[in-house]
Amino acid sequence: MNYFELFGLPIGFQVDTQKLRAAFMEIQKATHPDKFAQGNPDEQEAALEQSALANKGYTLLNQKERILPYVLELLGILTPDEKYTLEPDFLMEMMEFNEAWMDAEDATAKQAIIHQIEKIKNELYAPIQTYMEMDQIDSISQEAMLQIKSYYYKKKYLDRILEDFHH
Repeated sequence: MNYFELFGLPIGFQVDTQKLRAAFMEIQKATHPDKFAQGNPDEQEAALEQSALANKGYTLLNQKERILPYVLELLGILTPDEKYTLEPDFLMEMMEFNEAWMDAEDATAKQAIIHQIEKIKNELYAPIQTYMEMDQIDSISQEAMLQIKSYYYKKKYLDRILEDFHH
C-alpha cells in the first residue's frame, strides 16, 4: 500500500493537506497504543506498525519536494539510487556556470550567476507546471512523465550547484 492509498487520496503531485490531516488523525485515533493496551501482542504490534506508517506517510506527503520523486517511484519511472544521465549540453552549461563562479570577482557578478541559474530552473519548470499542479496524475502521458523526471534530475543538479555557491 502506498501513502496515497493509506490516506484515501488520489495519486498526484499536489496533496490536499486538509484531507491528508483528517485521514491522518483518523488513523492515529484508530491505532493509538492506548486503544490496544489490553490487546494481545499481535494487535499491539499491528497498531504500532500502522501508526508508524501513517507518521512516515504524513511527513512525506507534507513535504512538497519529496512528493515528486515519491510519485515517480510509485509509477516505476524513477528508481531509488538510479544513475540518471543528464544531457551533455546541460552539463556543459553547468560547467560554464561553475567556471564563471570561480572567475567572478565580486558579489554582483556572483549574484548574476545565481539569477541565471534560477532563471533556468523556472524555464525547466514552465512546460510541466500544469502537471505539477495536478492532484491526480491519471491524465498525464508517459512522455510527459519522462519530461517531469528530467526536470526532477536537472532541478536536483541546479539546487546542488546553488547550495555549493552559497557555501
